[in-house]
Amino acid sequence: MKIQSSNFFNITFYENTLKAAIDNGYTFITLSNYVNLGCPQGKFFILRLDLDFKPLSLAPFVEIAKKLNLPFTLFVRVSGPYNFLWYPCYKQISHAAKAGCEIGLHTSAVEWAEINNLSAYEVLSDELIILRSKFDVVGIAPHRDINYMFNTLPYLQENWDQIKASLKLSYHSYEKNIEQSTLYVNEGLSPHLGWRNLNPLEAIKKGSNIYMLLHPHWWFVDHAFELE
Repeated sequence: MKIQSSNFFNITFYENTLKAAIDNGYTFITLSNYVNLGCPQGKFFILRLDLDFKPLSLAPFVEIAKKLNLPFTLFVRVSGPYNFLWYPCYKQISHAAKAGCEIGLHTSAVEWAEINNLSAYEVLSDELIILRSKFDVVGIAPHRDINYMFNTLPYLQENWDQIKASLKLSYHSYEKNIEQSTLYVNEGLSPHLGWRNLNPLEAIKKGSNIYMLLHPHWWFVDHAFELE
């Protein structure tokens, strides 16, 4: 007999969450479109996926986006443990773009600069050139590894006006105007995987703008080890 998982982080729960948001009158929107509108109040749902590891874990998220016709924002790493140009990875990311997903850069610019004796700006510029060779990229999100040795976010915040203008960017993912106008929901390790504050179904009941960050490699269809 097949055991039905009750874990919050299976794809069935994910799909049911999106359907609940739709039923409660939410409009799904990409981060860039939300910023371009001036971060308005209302019932907007920003769905953000950070592709930290295991790019093939993205597949069920793309299928559900197509099924429900929902846009989302996907941040892709260039300096990371996968090669986004390797054909199985690129295939998944391209499918996401074709399904209405916005592609952004998930960057560890300060980390790579410190390790390789480069400037953070040089690393960030190079990463954007590489990712923009395949996708239109107007937004960036800093990646932070579990060890917390380095953190790119303070660098972005301190130098954002220059970075934004010179690298032709529209936003970074933790700008105050985004955070102050939305209810932030995400999963994380503390120390085990769980929701950091409230889970998305609880957030939906509040009726505010929702900014939900998920990491596909923590989610599963049948079991948590299916991509090992």
